[in-house]
Amino acid sequence: MIRDFVANNQKLFEETNERFIYAIGFALCLLAHTTYLIMFIILRVREMMYFNIFSVVFYLSLTILILILRKGQNILVYSAATEVIVHASLATYLMGWEPDFGILLLIIIPVLFLVMKGRLLVPYIFSALSMGMFIWLRVRKISNAELKYNFTSNKIIGSLYIFNAVVGVLAMVYILTVYMLKRVNMEYKLTAQSEEFKKAASIDPLTQLFNRRAMNEKIREIRRNSVTPRSRYVIGIGDIDNFKSINDTYGHDTGDKVLVYVANLFISLIPDGGYAARWGGEEFLFVLPESQIVDGLDFTDQLHKSLRAHTFEIDDCLFGVTMTFGVSEGIPTDKIDTVITHADKRLYKGKNNGKNHTEYTD
Repeated sequence: MIRDFVANNQKLFEETNERFIYAIGFALCLLAHTTYLIMFIILRVREMMYFNIFSVVFYLSLTILILILRKGQNILVYSAATEVIVHASLATYLMGWEPDFGILLLIIIPVLFLVMKGRLLVPYIFSALSMGMFIWLRVRKISNAELKYNFTSNKIIGSLYIFNAVVGVLAMVYILTVYMLKRVNMEYKLTAQSEEFKKAASIDPLTQLFNRRAMNEKIREIRRNSVTPRSRYVIGIGDIDNFKSINDTYGHDTGDKVLVYVANLFISLIPDGGYAARWGGEEFLFVLPESQIVDGLDFTDQLHKSLRAHTFEIDDCLFGVTMTFGVSEGIPTDKIDTVITHADKRLYKGKNNGKNHTEYTD
């Protein structure tokens, strides 16, 4: 499900739109600090009230800047991490550990490693700063340092504790969701790239048919998957008649157009389960699994009819193209090279016997 979502929303994860994802994070921080501001106003914690006025303006600015700037996102993320560490440290310094602002000092550490890009050392520096403040505040508590604000009401402490826990959990959920989606997106891209490489290694770039290496693999696969040891398959090799004269007369661009046209005929006419390849130059090879020689003849007959019915027009010159085929039949126990050699010999027999037809006997 996640893969399908990512595959259908590629633009969401493009680098140029990554800033919108961070903008959502900054907007959530803005919402959290607005709530903090209201709470501190009610509780009359002046230092945190003033600090959160700054934080609200700060995150509003970050949300706008991340949408405007095309570069420098890392600096904005570093700034946000600094604000979180200072905010959590100051609140804990003023009000103690009972409201548990200190939990944010721990939660920020994995977040730093998930969102910070660029220099590897930066997350470690910020993590050391956050952990250092956490340890210093704990030592301060152990030494019974005096707090400026002491709340005796369990409701107030409980409310602050729950809100801080909710903020911390939501921050982790947001960051992990973004990280997961980006990771799946990366896997999707790597898979797609791998498929492209695989296709480039197996497909002839001009005709979009299998190349020789891929076709040999496909024939081996057909042999392995044969229903019975006596199952028959057909291999045919076709050669465009007088192709050299086409290149010499009309140019290689025209020759390429002829090759593409012939390849498209193979693609459109080949029976289900069959495969075609550009075997080399103007030669094409096809294989029909679970078929007999008559099926190969029917297929080549369709190719002959289609080619005879088509006329190429180049610079007011009209010309037609024909092909000669040699077709051979094999079973899984036959060597592939032997079956191909039989087809090849019949092809050249056809060339010597007038071309423009299919040979299927020795």
